[in-house]
Amino acid sequence: MTVTAHSRSAPSDSGPPTFPTDRPVMQMWRTPTYQADCPGAAEHLPVLREMILQAEKTDTQAANFGGIDAIKSSQTMLTWDHPSIEWLKVQIAAAGDTLTRAVLGDAADEIGGHDVNAEAWAVVYRSGGSLRPHTHHDSAWSGVLYVAADPSSDSEAGYLQMLDPRPAAVGRSASQGVVRYSPIPGRMVAFPGWQPHSVKATATDSRLRIAIAWNIAYHERWSRMS
Repeated sequence: MTVTAHSRSAPSDSGPPTFPTDRPVMQMWRTPTYQADCPGAAEHLPVLREMILQAEKTDTQAANFGGIDAIKSSQTMLTWDHPSIEWLKVQIAAAGDTLTRAVLGDAADEIGGHDVNAEAWAVVYRSGGSLRPHTHHDSAWSGVLYVAADPSSDSEAGYLQMLDPRPAAVGRSASQGVVRYSPIPGRMVAFPGWQPHSVKATATDSRLRIAIAWNIAYHERWSRMS
């Protein structure tokens, strides 16, 4: 977009200076974010919940990496052979495709299946579980699907917290602050991999919260996406 600079009208004896009215105010560096309640969730979420809890018992690569009282599974969920995993793949693909088209427009049609790499893993939060601020710097898009969330007395427990990625704005108190997303089962939230985010602690009166996190990366010729 071309912005034309206008000079202030010269002051005159007849009154105060006048200014042009066609001066646009643009928003720079807007962050695309996707949110959707996934169709078919009522059928597949109970199945995914049980699959995740069963796998937690035998997953030798599960770890507490980046979390507090939160267990992250190995990043192989999309290789599991089950109809509910196929459903999950469709939901992730829909989020990635929607975000990609928002950025690239019709050029998104040029991205073939061989250009896309995806991975997913489960995160199981128990009482007090949270996730420290972090990014997924190797991915173009990242997201989370909420699988289960026990009711709690804290209305903001388990919220996904998007942090302003502009440190200078934060330092000068020019930021609008944290944007929060509620952990509603069946809801998918997706965003650029560079977007800093964290998860507020699960309430101590809540037994369990389960989410599936994922990344999408593209072939290097689509590096402008990452």
